[in-house]
Parts: sequence; structure tokens; C-alpha cells
Amino acid sequence: ESGDILTSLRAALFGVRIGDVTISLWAIVVALGVFGVGILATRGLQRWLDDKFLPRTDLDAGLRNSIRTAIGYLGFIIAAAVAVSSVGLSLDKITIVVGALSVGIGLGLQSVVSNFVSGLILLWERSIKVGDLIVVGDEQGYVRRIHVRSTEVETSDRTTVIVPNSNLVSGVVKNKVHSGRSGRLTLAISVPRDADPQQVAAVLESVVRRHRDVLGEPQPRALLKRIAENTLDLEINAFVADLETAGRITSELY
Repeated sequence: ESGDILTSLRAALFGVRIGDVTISLWAIVVALGVFGVGILATRGLQRWLDDKFLPRTDLDAGLRNSIRTAIGYLGFIIAAAVAVSSVGLSLDKITIVVGALSVGIGLGLQSVVSNFVSGLILLWERSIKVGDLIVVGDEQGYVRRIHVRSTEVETSDRTTVIVPNSNLVSGVVKNKVHSGRSGRLTLAISVPRDADPQQVAAVLESVVRRHRDVLGEPQPRALLKRIAENTLDLEINAFVADLETAGRITSELY
């Protein structure tokens, strides 16, 4: 009957009381609006940090990315909490609902939750930062972005490798620039077997030492690695200030 329809519409618009909470269409619209405003404000704050504030600081790119991402997480949580509170749900009721859903989330979304928590650990510990040169399994590349679920690693051929954050936290990862940008380059040289190895080593060290981008300390050092049937195989090690230039310097030295 028409009275039933009007009653249902009135309940939807002005609220249905369930226990101590009154839920209405208007309250839901207001909650969505509050949540949207909170997200927009968070995005605006992140853009201001990226464009105005953080570039003026001496912070490295990895720390700036961590601050920006942490602000995004914090803004999302605050916006969600304010939106839910505007509906009439208090924090203790939210805790009860989250507790009831935790079992299902733990079983059905275990991998997603694990990657999310691992992402937070990466941002907090900063063992891996944006711009770091890392080796994961058979892949080597630079960390470009750390997301909620995964991390983007760009290899030398401009291929982007998506690595789950849990692999970076629980697996073995080689970070070549964790303690600094400097690193070692290695050149392999073969000479005829009848050559004087000491003289060859002295020539090699002299050539490498004169390169403008090779560090004086530790000093370049040539080592005899193998006596082959027809050749002497030597290896010379040198250090450069930035591993990103190691390929160019190696080519120039050859």
C-alpha cells in the first residue's frame, strides 16, 4: 500500500534506528562527502609537499617518498574515521566490527595484508628507498616507487619489475647503495702468457689511476687471477663515487 511505500521512503531518508545507531541516506551522503573532502585535502597536501616544501630540504628522494606515502596513509585513515563517525558509529563499535571481520580478512586476504604491512615496514625502516640500486633474484634495477602492495623496480633495459613488498622484507635483497653511492667496478684483462705480470699490473693501475672519475682511496689494484694455456688473466678493481656511472667509466677505461 501507499502508506508502506511512504514509510519505507521516510525511513531511508530520515533514518532507521538499529540499536544505538540511526542510519539514513542523508547521513551516508554526508559521510561520503566528508570522506571525499578528506581525500582531496590529503592529495593537496601531498602535492604541496612534492612541489613546494620537500624540494627545498636536504632530504634524499627515498625519505621524501616515505614522508609523502605516510601522509597519504594517515590522511586516508583520518578521513575514513571522521566519515564513519559522522554516520553515528563510535570508535568502540568500529573496533567490534573490525574484530568480527579480522578472521575473514586474515584468511581471504592474507597475501594482501602481508604486502601492505611489509610496505609500511619498508617506509619505516628505510632499508630500501626510492633511487636505490637493488638485486632481487635474477633482476637488478633502481627502485622507482614503493606502493601499498608492491614496489616498482626499473631495470637497465627500462623494464619495470613489480615486486611484492613481502618479498623485499622476508627475502634476500642486495642493496648496492644502502651505505652510500660509491662502489667498485671490475675490469678483466688478458695478455700473452710470456708478458711480465708485474709490469702489466703496474701499467693497468697507472691507466686506471689517471681517470678523473676513479677515486684515489681505495687505490686501484690489479690482481693476477688465472694462468691459462696461452694467456695471463688479470683483474683490476677500482672505486667510483657513484655506481650509476660505473658502466660509462668501465667503457672509457677499456
